[in-house]
Amino acid sequence: MALKHIDLHAPLNRIEFLVPDLIPCGYITFLGAREGVGKTTLLTGLAWQMTRPSGGEFIGRPVPRGPVIYLNTDAADGQSRPVRFWLEQHRATFPDGDMNGVTVLENTGAGLSPDEFKELLTLAAAEQARCIIIDSFMGTFPGIDGNKLDAVMLPMLALRDFASKTGAAVIVTDHLPKKAVGEKEGDRGIMGSTGKTAQARAVHLLTRVPPNEVNGLDVLRWEVRKASFSKSGYALGLEIQRTFDDEDRALSVYLTPYDLPEEEAGGDTRGARATAAVMNHLDSSGGETVAHAALLALAIERGNLRERAAREAVGRALGLMWDRIEEVKQPGRGAPKAYRLKADPDIQCHTATNTLEAVQDSVLFVAVPNCQSSETATNAEEEGEDIAGVLVI
Repeated sequence: MALKHIDLHAPLNRIEFLVPDLIPCGYITFLGAREGVGKTTLLTGLAWQMTRPSGGEFIGRPVPRGPVIYLNTDAADGQSRPVRFWLEQHRATFPDGDMNGVTVLENTGAGLSPDEFKELLTLAAAEQARCIIIDSFMGTFPGIDGNKLDAVMLPMLALRDFASKTGAAVIVTDHLPKKAVGEKEGDRGIMGSTGKTAQARAVHLLTRVPPNEVNGLDVLRWEVRKASFSKSGYALGLEIQRTFDDEDRALSVYLTPYDLPEEEAGGDTRGARATAAVMNHLDSSGGETVAHAALLALAIERGNLRERAAREAVGRALGLMWDRIEEVKQPGRGAPKAYRLKADPDIQCHTATNTLEAVQDSVLFVAVPNCQSSETATNAEEEGEDIAGVLVI
């Protein structure tokens, strides 16, 4: 029987966090960003802090000491040069860390095969890894269509089971889509199916703050988009400080918290109020069609904005709700745009999820149903269980 009866009288274990209130242990955390923003810089920084004698600090928060596995599939070159480069920079800043505390792996084939995934589980159990970084989802599972729920759910279920078996914080990097006109970077979340964010317990987005807004500094905006076991819907600032020698060669890197400007921090600005008003109006529309002109007028009124700023606020709202609304062409001159909530998206997702086993030809990686029979990675290793299924050609 595939269903498990949950004892509601049994005590719940306390959720442990690798990074307080940001990255839970035993679950999947997604970190999405555009290419070149700084994902590797930050995650190698986290890894290095975990190699220090008593643990270190990441984004202004304490992290424990413990083994880290870093799987590099996004820029594999046979040497993992980008990962090693940043580890060296972090070591120059904090020389008390231990390079032996990080195991760096590369995938030599086209994505991660089921046998390699099982090998990763065995390694994580042997090293008692506390953090496993998979960089990136696209590089690890290149044979799937990231926009299809039935394709995405299979590797996501395997990753979810992997996190549960190891008890480690499993951090998966992913990419953000290019922003559309009127959007801010990251408005639509991570690229592809919402099945990714549904299976992850934490989703964070990383974007760069325009230098003219932060006195020319290199500042990243870490947005907590989803946090199932803690607060979400806010942003943190992080400054990247680097040093160079006389020949302009990188020496070290230092990550320090930075107070974001009010707009970037998600404060109660006029634009934020207008965006929230538009989203609330669409949510309460009951599926009725709402004209774009009406949303624009609402943004102007609630945010006390000029038309250009109001259009940006409406664009942000539509971007944030892209998976819940659909565009409707109205009759009339110019076919004016309107929007309405999609009809019962939860039922659609549920139906698609129930047909996963029937869809195999379009995916590279398939989870098998016996994934959840073992409580720990050690038991899984002893029992010889598979957490992965078959490689589909």
